[in-house]
Amino acid sequence: MQFDQRRWASAVLACACTATLTISGAGTATAAQSRVTLTGTGYQSDYGLTDLGPSDPGIAVTDNLFLNVRDPALVAAEARAVSTPGSPDYGHYLTAAQTQALDQLTPGQLGIVEDWLKAAGLTVSEPNWRTLRVTGTIGQLEKAFDVAFHNYADPDPQDPYHWQIPTTDLSVPAGVSPLIFSPSDSQFSVPIAGQSGTEHSANGASGQKTGTGVNRPARLGGASYPNTVAPGASSGGSPGASSDDSCGAYWGQKQFTDLPPVNGKAPDEPPCGYTPDQLRHVYGLDKADLTGKGQNVAVITPAIDTLQQDVDTWAKKVGTQPLRPGQLTVVPTPDGSPAPTRATDAGGMIENTLDVEAVHGMAPDANIFSVGTSEADYGSILDSLVYTLDHTPATIVSLSVAFETTPDLQRAYNAVYEEGAVQGVGFYYASGDGGHDPATGSYLNPQAGAEFVTGVGGTSLGVGADNSREWETGWGDSADQLSADGKSWQPIDGGIGGGAGGGWMAGQPQPWYQRGVVSDQEATGPDGKLDRVGPDVAMDADGRTGLLIGGTAVNAITEPDPGKWVYTERRTGGTSLSTPLFAGVQALAQQARGGKAIGFANPLLYQLSGAGAFRDVTTLTGPAPATAVYTQVGPTTWNWILYQVLGTMPVTPPSMQTPATGPGFDTTTGLGTPTGRYLSLMRKH
Repeated sequence: MQFDQRRWASAVLACACTATLTISGAGTATAAQSRVTLTGTGYQSDYGLTDLGPSDPGIAVTDNLFLNVRDPALVAAEARAVSTPGSPDYGHYLTAAQTQALDQLTPGQLGIVEDWLKAAGLTVSEPNWRTLRVTGTIGQLEKAFDVAFHNYADPDPQDPYHWQIPTTDLSVPAGVSPLIFSPSDSQFSVPIAGQSGTEHSANGASGQKTGTGVNRPARLGGASYPNTVAPGASSGGSPGASSDDSCGAYWGQKQFTDLPPVNGKAPDEPPCGYTPDQLRHVYGLDKADLTGKGQNVAVITPAIDTLQQDVDTWAKKVGTQPLRPGQLTVVPTPDGSPAPTRATDAGGMIENTLDVEAVHGMAPDANIFSVGTSEADYGSILDSLVYTLDHTPATIVSLSVAFETTPDLQRAYNAVYEEGAVQGVGFYYASGDGGHDPATGSYLNPQAGAEFVTGVGGTSLGVGADNSREWETGWGDSADQLSADGKSWQPIDGGIGGGAGGGWMAGQPQPWYQRGVVSDQEATGPDGKLDRVGPDVAMDADGRTGLLIGGTAVNAITEPDPGKWVYTERRTGGTSLSTPLFAGVQALAQQARGGKAIGFANPLLYQLSGAGAFRDVTTLTGPAPATAVYTQVGPTTWNWILYQVLGTMPVTPPSMQTPATGPGFDTTTGLGTPTGRYLSLMRKH
C-alpha cells in the first residue's frame, strides 16, 4: 500500500468533523449523556476474594488508559490489504511515523478524553500517542468511571496484599467510549497493615487475571522445564541435561533397561536436548544456505544481565556461531522502569534465554532485540509491543506468553496487531501448554487466536542418529508413575503428561485466510459457528524432545538462591520453544525473499499450505514412543514418570474437545511444520 495522501487527508477530515460535533455537545450536556459499560472490568465471582467493604478513597493509583485510532475500520482494512497476496496493496507497508500520522487521535478528540478525566480530578500525561497515563486516587477513579471500589482480601493468609476492585464494571460517557479502550488495570492492591512498601497497582501485564487469581502478571507461554535430576542424584542435584553423562545425543540412543517395559520394550531415555543443527536438518532448513542475515527479530521477555555471554557459551557448546558485536540489543524495560531482578523474575529470564537461543539457533545471523516487560505498577505487555513497533526495526516479534484480557482491553491489543501488520511486522504467539478456558473448553491462548496474529503450536519430535526425523506427531503426552514395588506403571495426575494448546475463539468469525483450508468440522466452535481456530503452524515443543539451552538463569530451576547461580545447560521445551524456533524460520524466509518483510504471515502461510511448504503432522501408527524422567512429584517426593507420545492429551471426560492431531489442519499443529520447500517458495513470494 502506497501512503495515499488523499485517502489520509479524507480520513483526517472525517475524524475532525466528528470531533467538532462531539465538542459542540460538551459542557452541561456531557454530564447528562448516557454511559457505556466496559465489560469484565468489575469484580468477578471466580476471584474468590473476601469483601471487606468500601475502599479508602484516598488510596493513590496510577494507570494507563489506551486510546483508540481515528478509524478502526480503516486500519483493519489496510492491515488485511497489505497482508494478502494478490491484493494490489500487498507488501506496501507504512513506516511507524506514517502509521502515527494516519491513526493518532486529533487534538479535539484527545481533548474530549482529557477533559473527562480532569473533571474527576485526575492528572493526565502522554507517554506515547497511543496512551494516556492517569494519576489520582481511588475516589477520583470512582467519579470518572461511575463505580464503587471495595477492599478485597485474598483468603490465603500468606498473601500480603489487599485488592481494591470495582464492585461493578467501569463505565464511561458515550462521547468518550469510541475514543478509548479499557484501562490497563481496574484492580489495584496495597500492602496490608504492618507491611512495608508503597501503594501501587498490582498489574504487571495488562490487567489480566490468570487462573483463579486476580490481575496477576501474564504467565509465560509454558516453558516446560520439569524439576528433574539425574538418576541417583539428590533433589538438589544437577539437572538431567547435557551435564548428565547418562543422557544421549539423539532419540533412542539409550534405554532404561532397569525400568518396567512399555509395549514390550524398555522406555527410551530422552536426549540431553537437541542442538540447532539437528533441528535445522530435520526441518530441511540447512539446505538453502540461509542464516537470517539482515533480518531483525524481537523477543518479548526480561533478560538476565549475563545474557550475551550465556548465549556465546551455549553457542560454543552446541556448535553455533557466537553473537557478533551489536547483534543482540537488550532493552531492559520499554518505559524506563527499573529492570527486574534475578530474585523477582527468574522464570522470565529462563524464558528469555530460551527465546534468544532458539532464534539464534535457527537464524544465526539475524539481529535480535530482547525487549523486556514493564515493571511499573501500571505497566503492561502492550507497552512492550508498542515500543517494538515504534523504536526497533524488528519485523518478526516472538511472544511466549499467554493471557486473557477484558473485551475492551483486547481491542487495544488487536489494534496494535493490526498496526503491526500495516507496518510489515508479524506477531507470533505461543499457543499455550495445555491450559484451557473453563467457560468455552478451548485450550488456545487467546492472543494466539487473535485475527492478526500467528499462533504457534507444538509437536513431539524424534531425531535419530543421522539427524533424520524418526517420527513426529502433535505434542500430547500421557503420564504414569513407577509403582511402589518398581514393577509397573500407574497413572498420575489424571494421566496428563502435557501438550500443546489449541482450539477456537468462540464468537470470533473464521478469518478470510482460513476459509477453504480449515475444514468446517475443525472450525466449528462451541457456539456452533465457524470460528477462528488455532494454532496456525507448529514446531518441536515436547519437553522430552526439546532444545538444549544454556545460561545463568537456567540454574534457577534447581537453585533457589540467585547468588549461587552459575551457567547451566538443560533440555527445555513447551510452545515457548516452538514459537521462537518459528520466528527464526521466518528470519530465514525473509532473507529468502531478498529481505522483504513478510508482515502478518497468515494469509501467505495458508495460501502456501497446499504447495508442500508444510509437512502435515498426523498421529503415529504402532506403539507410542515412550520415555522416562526422574521427577519431583511432591514437596519431598521423587519418582520416575513415564511419558507416552499420543498426539493428544488424555483428558476426561471425553466430551471435552482437547487439541488433537490428525490429517490436514488440526488444533495441535495447525498447517504443520515448515519444510525446506517453504524457504524455496518464499524466494518467489
